[in-house]
Amino acid sequence: MRVRLFLPPVLSLIFTVAAAADLRHPVSLDSDDSCDISVAPAATLLLPFFEVDLEAPAGQGETTVFTVINTSGVTQVAHVVLWTDYAFPLLNFNVFLTGYDIQTINLYDVLVRGRIAPPNGTGSTASPEGELSDSDNALVDEAACANIPAALSPAALARVQSALTLGRIAQSGNEPACNTVGGIHQNAIGYATIDVFTGCADVLPNEPAYFGRWIGFDNVLTGDYQQVNGHQNYAQANPLVHIRATPEGGDAITRANEPRAYTVNLPRTFYSRYQSSARPRFDARQPLPSLFAARWISGDPAYFQTYFKIWREGRIGITPSCSLYPDNATLGMVDVVRFDEDENPTTLSPDIIICTPIETYPTTATTGLLSAADAYFFPYNATGALSGWMYLNLDYCWRDAPASQNWVVVSMRNEGRYSVDFDAAYLGNGCTPPVLQSNANDSSGAPIGPAANTNP
Repeated sequence: MRVRLFLPPVLSLIFTVAAAADLRHPVSLDSDDSCDISVAPAATLLLPFFEVDLEAPAGQGETTVFTVINTSGVTQVAHVVLWTDYAFPLLNFNVFLTGYDIQTINLYDVLVRGRIAPPNGTGSTASPEGELSDSDNALVDEAACANIPAALSPAALARVQSALTLGRIAQSGNEPACNTVGGIHQNAIGYATIDVFTGCADVLPNEPAYFGRWIGFDNVLTGDYQQVNGHQNYAQANPLVHIRATPEGGDAITRANEPRAYTVNLPRTFYSRYQSSARPRFDARQPLPSLFAARWISGDPAYFQTYFKIWREGRIGITPSCSLYPDNATLGMVDVVRFDEDENPTTLSPDIIICTPIETYPTTATTGLLSAADAYFFPYNATGALSGWMYLNLDYCWRDAPASQNWVVVSMRNEGRYSVDFDAAYLGNGCTPPVLQSNANDSSGAPIGPAANTNP
């Protein structure tokens, strides 16, 4: 059914003038500037935490599955990077997406079988094109995506498994061996980033070509993940973290040659530490927050047990030496306060100053699954309450700017039957200035509560 809309003459005139003005002066590309994170089509997706049991038979152990959707009608490339929990960029692969395409990746396939989206892989020849899809995208080098690898060699698979469980990698090509790229875990643990790309390239974020040639800037990707444990009968699901490019549009070469047309007004970006000092915000990705309010329930078998899946920005960036990666295993935090159902606050210790580079506890790696009942990382549940919420100021140190980036997912489970994941509420966005230690730990500190959501 077609609906016709009749407007009064004055409104019609306003719309006509506005339309004419738009033709003469195109809407600014940076009109969407915002540091507020939401679930909306994005240029980067973050999987804050993954875990895969490398020993269990398929369907019986822990695995992480994620899905990427191309919400546009034209071809896009999603470039996936798997990182260790010390923020070592370990493995990359490309997912070719036709218009309105969807692709699911089971990390058990990748990390145990050495297969990427079996049986056909993720190349352009394996992706059907729907009747509404348009294969033409001038920004994407489709020819390079025809025969992208669908499997890892035995040596590459062994290297990846070692890095994600033992924190060690063997020499590979020009890259030397390193025994400190990650922590030691029973299962493979890490995080993943998915960037819109302009072709299918074998490149990592700590290499110049990643941002100098291949990174894309179209906000077209969306996605989600599922964490599944067949043995314990648990499954959780949640959207991936959607990080938009602002301004969007163009490719890396065009934006480098026409910087005034693509001015990035954000004070810093998600990938700032991987940018050159001459262009520290070139990736144009929204930064993530440091302040969170996270729900917890624990202490009784009849109630959910709560874990936090926490992603944290590492300290080191471009081409660090092997010896520096352990710095990403001891990331301090400014403030953690536990509130129970009766609003009683509990802190880690009276007047403790948690601020790097001072060596204090608690510290965490760049990704991890932490129990809300763990008194090493979080204040002891002194009242024995069954539930409450946690105030988390995960900035490295309030004395310097900007605040470090983080993300928190609340994960609850119970009785081998019920489980759920959801994002913790952020109390300030990624452009919020560093917040002082709270008055729960320091009588002269800042009051706990929402901070200013600063935007350019």
